[in-house]
Amino acid sequence: MVNKLADNQVARLLDLVPYLTLNQGVALEKIALDFNISKSDVLNDLNTLWMCGLPGYTPLELIDLSFETGFVWIRNAEVLSNPRKLTNSEVGAIIVGLSILREIIGPDSSHNKLVEDLSSRLSIKSEIIAPTVVKAEVSASLREMIYSAMKNNESLKISYHSFSRDEISIRDIIPLSFSYEANHEYVYSFCQLSQDFRVFRLDRIVEADVNQKFLDISNRQEKTSDSSIDVSIRVLANLRKIAETFNNNDLLNAQSGNQLQIKAFNSEWIVRTISSFQGTAAVTQPLEIRNLIANRAQNALNLYL
Repeated sequence: MVNKLADNQVARLLDLVPYLTLNQGVALEKIALDFNISKSDVLNDLNTLWMCGLPGYTPLELIDLSFETGFVWIRNAEVLSNPRKLTNSEVGAIIVGLSILREIIGPDSSHNKLVEDLSSRLSIKSEIIAPTVVKAEVSASLREMIYSAMKNNESLKISYHSFSRDEISIRDIIPLSFSYEANHEYVYSFCQLSQDFRVFRLDRIVEADVNQKFLDISNRQEKTSDSSIDVSIRVLANLRKIAETFNNNDLLNAQSGNQLQIKAFNSEWIVRTISSFQGTAAVTQPLEIRNLIANRAQNALNLYL
């Protein structure tokens, strides 16, 4: 049966190798004193260390220890001979990460002081100055307001920037749950404007406030009907960009002129997306979407005439 090492023993073993490398022939009692452990713990560490080394785990790769006489010598440990130490770039990354975390949790969090103290100690030790201002994508106050609304069954009035339509709309929502996907935070809600359930990305909520109106969705069921639009696209060039846009890796092996079938849930989004391809893709069906794109292109051309 394999004995599981305690976390403090693992850390001690990592410190023990460079210590022994620099202090060849050190007495067991001196090791116990320097590491503030018992002599039996030292022997247990050395016996464990004896079975460590590089992959292969033959006598040629394992760390070679000698301590039968009460004095310790170590060999074949060059790969672990340096003390555990973070580089300046690693410490800097941690300090920046702590600054972002402090911004996310907000000043009222019980963890704020702990994060600030740790950041300060790392900054003093490494002489790397912690940033005074780090702007998070989502403010702590917005996140806290949404959490509170979910907890107290309240509704919110939000100003939301729609990426597909490039406009800001005012919506009354009831937040129901949080999710985190692809480095973005989302809140699943019932939207009074759409009279349906919607997902909103937090960093696109421009403003939010507790709603004074009461919204009731107790008898509301999620829609099961498919409101998507089936769109046929002929791919003419720029295959990689189009494949990444529609998350379709099959396009990377396609030929110019191939047809692509997609589902769009917003006609404005598909018009803007196809227009951005600058003629390297064309909608063949439905004709309504094709005509919208043609009109959009003509209106843009008229601005230059």
